[in-house]
Amino acid sequence: MFTITKKSLFWWPVIVKIPSPDSPGVYQEHEFEMQFEAMALDRARAIDEERRGLPADEREARAFDFLFDVARGWRDVVAEDGTAVPFSREVFEAQLQYPWFRDGVLSAYARAVTGQGARLGN
Repeated sequence: MFTITKKSLFWWPVIVKIPSPDSPGVYQEHEFEMQFEAMALDRARAIDEERRGLPADEREARAFDFLFDVARGWRDVVAEDGTAVPFSREVFEAQLQYPWFRDGVLSAYARAVTGQGARLGN
């Protein structure tokens, strides 16, 4: 039975490929889970419309703002000492500065909401 809800929250695996600090040309894969809230089409359109009205430099700087609307939490994210890192906008925003993190989160959300499923294996 299909249930209509006010919010569509779900957990999805995120795979981040980071260049290896020790092996040239090799990536290290790291996986964690992120909780997303599906964005309604009208909200996505409103964000796009708002961005179109901005000057080009600001428009580019805010290209990934929608991620703040869909990202709700994470698990299996740790600091260098192995302690869990609580999800916060500040930490999330800092990680979005790195292309491998941003690409991993974008890909995970896109796969989830387009019905492509989680990536398995290679």
